Amino acid sequence: MAGPFLAPGPFLAAALLLLSSGHHCLAPPPPCPDVCTCQRDPVLLNCSSAGLYLVPQHIPDSVSELHLSHNHLSSVALDRPLHKLQTLWLDNNGITHLSLCVERTRGGWRERRMRPWGRRGCDSWAPTLQLLSVENNHLQQLPEGLEGSTSLQVLHISFNRISTLRAGQFSRLRQLKELHLQHNLIASLHPHIFQDLPQLQVLDLSFNVLTSLHPLMHLSLRNIGAEVKLAGNKWHCDCSLRSLRRRMVYDRNRGPKAWNVTCASPSTLLGRDLLQLEEDELSCLSTENDAELHQDITVYSGSQILLSCSAQGNRHHDSISPGIYK
Repeated sequence: MAGPFLAPGPFLAAALLLLSSGHHCLAPPPPCPDVCTCQRDPVLLNCSSAGLYLVPQHIPDSVSELHLSHNHLSSVALDRPLHKLQTLWLDNNGITHLSLCVERTRGGWRERRMRPWGRRGCDSWAPTLQLLSVENNHLQQLPEGLEGSTSLQVLHISFNRISTLRAGQFSRLRQLKELHLQHNLIASLHPHIFQDLPQLQVLDLSFNVLTSLHPLMHLSLRNIGAEVKLAGNKWHCDCSLRSLRRRMVYDRNRGPKAWNVTCASPSTLLGRDLLQLEEDELSCLSTENDAELHQDITVYSGSQILLSCSAQGNRHHDSISPGIYK
């Protein structure tokens, strides 16, 4: 015969509560991916030089610094936000596409989680990112969803294949202090592309293929006070750079460090510093021979010939009227 049922007393209930709480507190931390090393429980996750072709799954939510450099990654995207991630290293991979947008897979199809109406862009899986380094990869454009990382302060994206920067791409990155874009294929820049970066201190555009620069860009960057690096570009020193040169001369006389603009063309000015040129040397008249315009003519003694000559250029060009020569 079963004994009477006894309701648990206050002491037993308290003991059960403590056991339950203790079990919860002693739960193991999220596991560290096998090919990675975790430090500081695991605030720092180091997966560099691990031979990875894919980003590890189940990255702990507590990670604030993630190293994925020197692997074989071709693309990077995550399916959930890492709200504590502040530093991300992706250097020396083979990345052709980097998306900071949260992506999920449903029925074999990948979809991007967009923000509610009235907010531009997508939901970012790195909303608190402060440093992003993607040097020495194969990117042809800036990371998708970059505008969602509004706390970003340092962006290293040098040694890639970026050729175009669209107006407004940096407009939400108002905390950005360093922008490293050297050794890319950037050929032109919108004059206002950097004007929404009030904290910018360093802008490195060296060793791209820039040939000219709008004077308004010089004005906006000088107002910010950023250090600008422009060496190693393909500057074409003609009349289109006169206004920029005037502004640079004005700055030099006031004290700020002058920009390094060394002429790559025309051949008569090759290697010359823009600041060392006289303004009349910045001409749009072509002084180089053009094979298509060359023509040999045989003239017999005593005959007359009508020659038509013209000087070709982008601006300020002069025409020479046809004449009769004996």
